[in-house]
Amino acid sequence: MKARNLLLAATSVLLLSSVPAKATDFALFGSYWKTDVAGKAGGGGIDFGLPVNDTFGFELRATYFEQLNDDPFRHIFHSDQDVFRNQSLQVLPLEAGVKFNFAPGSTFRPYIGGGASYFLLDSDFGEVKDELGWYGSLGATVGDNQGPQFFFEGIWRKVRAEVRVDPEDLGDIGDINAEDRVSFDLDGFGLNAGIRWTF
Repeated sequence: MKARNLLLAATSVLLLSSVPAKATDFALFGSYWKTDVAGKAGGGGIDFGLPVNDTFGFELRATYFEQLNDDPFRHIFHSDQDVFRNQSLQVLPLEAGVKFNFAPGSTFRPYIGGGASYFLLDSDFGEVKDELGWYGSLGATVGDNQGPQFFFEGIWRKVRAEVRVDPEDLGDIGDINAEDRVSFDLDGFGLNAGIRWTF
């Protein structure tokens, strides 16, 4: 990834981790994302919740997708097999939004959320700029409020990116044509699942 992207990501993680523990919940999760044009990806992330009351709160999250391609899981578990191959795209969405929780205090607690996304993008086939987008999520948390809890959610992300390429290096990536500047949508549905802790 670009050095500035790594610096921004590290800064974001430090800011997220500085949130007072007494007012947060913290989650680790695995993630799957299928985009309209650039393929699929498997990754993982962290999430910090900042509850205002039992039903409403803010959330900050970061998810890393090593590369978007047509065979995401093979490249996670077999990282020695040319992970950063030609024509791949690495993505790190940093997201901030709101979340509405339903049935507080129960074992099964559905929620809905959404907000803004800042996509840190890096490509092996050209120069690509970071972009702003948005996301919406629908999920549920299962378990006791005082201990580890399992959660799962569906998430929709929307963003439009542009890459400057050398037509000879691009080849074919989905529906993208070889031009000097290529715009493409990274819209797509994803799934997250993991463990959440409330402090």
